Amino acid sequence: MSAKEPASNQIVMTVGEMCGGCVKRITARFDSVDAVTKVVCSIEKKSVTLVPKDGVKLSPKGIWEIMESIGKTPKKMITPDGTFTSKPKR
Repeated sequence: MSAKEPASNQIVMTVGEMCGGCVKRITARFDSVDAVTKVVCSIEKKSVTLVPKDGVKLSPKGIWEIMESIGKTPKKMITPDGTFTSKPKR
């Protein structure tokens, strides 16, 4: 596994634009999700990495919908279930 690949249970999303306000909004939104233990936003990489609690599998569709709800539709989402460039079915 290369350093760029996410850990097996993480979800990594790429978004179009990222600013300090975006980071605050995204972090605040996912801090309220029990299954998520850590949110890492990178303004440089325009990415959001979600680390679930041990033994928890995040729903790609659910995460995508949360991102849409705050106006940050992912361009790409890498999950344990595969890579998505449009909203996952589940």
